[in-house]
Amino acid sequence: AGVRAAIAASRMWTTQARNCLCPRGMRMLFAMNLRKFSESASEFYEEIESVPVESQKTARVAVIGTPNAGKSVLVNSIVETKISAESPKRHTTRREILGVLTEDDIQMVLTDTPGIVAEKERREYESKLVRSPWEALFGVDAAIVVIDAAKRMYEPEHQMIIRLRKMQEENSQRSPPLFLTLNKVDLVHPKVRLLEICEYLNEQLKFEATHFTCARTGEGVDGLVADLLAEAKPGKWPFPVEARTDLSLSERVVEVVREKVFHRFHNELPYQTDQETEETTEDDEGNLIIRHVLIVNTIGKKRILEGKTGLKLLGLEKLISEELENIFGQPVTFKLAVSVRKQR
Repeated sequence: AGVRAAIAASRMWTTQARNCLCPRGMRMLFAMNLRKFSESASEFYEEIESVPVESQKTARVAVIGTPNAGKSVLVNSIVETKISAESPKRHTTRREILGVLTEDDIQMVLTDTPGIVAEKERREYESKLVRSPWEALFGVDAAIVVIDAAKRMYEPEHQMIIRLRKMQEENSQRSPPLFLTLNKVDLVHPKVRLLEICEYLNEQLKFEATHFTCARTGEGVDGLVADLLAEAKPGKWPFPVEARTDLSLSERVVEVVREKVFHRFHNELPYQTDQETEETTEDDEGNLIIRHVLIVNTIGKKRILEGKTGLKLLGLEKLISEELENIFGQPVTFKLAVSVRKQR
């Protein structure tokens, strides 16, 4: 964060920096003279891009789990930038989002999936998704099974375990290596509970390894990443070395706005609010100017989002602007409006 702030102050940006540097690139920046940032960053990427295609390796990793297990927070922690919305509410992630991490000759592509729900609500829930989270398991080199270790396991978790076990027993060759990740360990007391959960789950499924993580702080994430990188197979990198996600700038804005709306508003309103980016421009001083609109279907919902005299909307604008500045590493002017969908 300190490096990003210093770079922002210098206003010496390249497109690669704006797309967020990989961890090795960030470590390299600590030793750089920021006045020569653009030249040095270009040399760094040239070094990584010089890895011959025949020496490149790729690890495709699916991230699965029930709602609120911390999948999106974990993916954001691994790629070290926000690409997926984070919220304590269920079903914040409604589509697959790819996160990209490049280390030395390996590029890891993580698929953040919507939460796996109980069978009784699966049909209605999955009809609203682009793709079932289970489909993400096909054709990957590994899968992370994320469990919220701070709460009891209920029907969705047990049904997920049963389905994974069936997959391992019936399609052992097609079933990817599974890595158990017990997340939110900071909230587990007493810690002996972690061993009990670990023992139970390892009796139910064959895991390559078990990791204890707190995705929000990064605790335990490095060990998980090391295991996943070890699953890489020879293959050309699917993304440029500086890429952190498959999302466009506008799509990343949508994720941040969704997160803040879910945090600030309650009940069904966040789920009933659509959005779109109307315009994205950059002025001569390097300020990113984004005009965005929230779309609801009634005047009443519009008034709730705006608040009295528009104060709620102004507060939302401020939160989103600060988050986007942290992500893109440059000043952001974010203008938010609310409109009512025209009834046909």
